[in-house]
Amino acid sequence: MPDPFDALRMPIVPVQPHAAFAEHLRSRLERALLRPEGDFMNSTTTNPTSIQPGDFGYVSLWVPDVQKAADFFSAVLGWTVKPGSNEARLVGGDIQPNHGIASSVAAAEYFSQAGLRLPSQFAQSTLFLCFAVGDISAAVDHVRAAGGQAEAPNAQPHGTIANCIDDQGMPFAIYQASPDEQRPAVNGARQGDVSYITLEVGDSDRARAFYGSVLGWRVEHGRVRDGWQVLGTAPMAGLSGGHTQATCVPLYRVDDIKAAVERVRAAGGTASDPTQEPYGWVSSCTDDQRTRFSIAQS
Repeated sequence: MPDPFDALRMPIVPVQPHAAFAEHLRSRLERALLRPEGDFMNSTTTNPTSIQPGDFGYVSLWVPDVQKAADFFSAVLGWTVKPGSNEARLVGGDIQPNHGIASSVAAAEYFSQAGLRLPSQFAQSTLFLCFAVGDISAAVDHVRAAGGQAEAPNAQPHGTIANCIDDQGMPFAIYQASPDEQRPAVNGARQGDVSYITLEVGDSDRARAFYGSVLGWRVEHGRVRDGWQVLGTAPMAGLSGGHTQATCVPLYRVDDIKAAVERVRAAGGTASDPTQEPYGWVSSCTDDQRTRFSIAQS
C-alpha cells in the first residue's frame, strides 16, 4: 500500500543561513576549539607557537609608585623585578607575556609630549597593553581611521612601536611583531603569569568595532551582562561594557589561591575570599595603591 504522505513530501533544498546566525555559530565553534568550555585556565588545544596579530606582546602596570608596586607584587606573585628604562621596572623570570611596571604620571606626561590626549583618569592605575601587529604602518592608519589617536611608528631598542589612544580614551601601543617571536601562553604557564585580561570600557559596541578594525578581534557573548569573550588572543581577554571609568584589569595565575590571598592581605592589599568559578578558584584584589587585579588557581 503506498504511503499517503508521499504526495506531501518535498525535495530537500539547501537554504542559505542567516548571516548573523552563521557568524554566531562560527564564533561558538572557534571558542570551543580554542578553549574547552569551563576550563579556560587549562586549554590543551594546539595554538600557534609564534606571536599572532592581536596578541598581547607586552603589558605594564601603570601605578603611582613604581617601587611600592615592585615590592608588593614580588611578595605576592614571586616576581623578580629589575631596573628598566627611566623610572620603569621589568619583571624577570620568564613571566608571560613580557611585563613591566611604570609610573602612571610619567606615562601620561610621555603621551602628552607625543601629542596624544590622555584622559586624567590614567594618571592613576591600569594595565597598559601593547599589541603585536603584522604591519605597523597599516595598523596606525587603522587606529586613526577608527577614530583613535596614534603617533608615527618609531624605532626603539626592542622594536618599532607606536603609542595610541582608542576612540574612548584608552591608552595602548602597537608594535611590529617578529616572525620568530614566541607566543605567550594562552592562560599563563606558571605563577605570576597573566592568565586573562579584562578591558573595562564605557561603550562595548564602540570597543568591539574599534578593536575589530585595528586588531581583527572577533568576540562572542560572555557569561555576564555586556560581557564579551575575545576569540583567539594570547593571553585570553574579554571586554566589559557599561563602566564610567575605562581601565584594564589583569588576572594572574597562582599555585595556591588561599596562600596567595594571605600574601595580598599581608602586603597591605585587599583580597576577597576565594570563590569557585567554572575555570578555577578566583579572588578579586587590590594592591596597597588600590590597583585592581585578580588571582586564580586552576
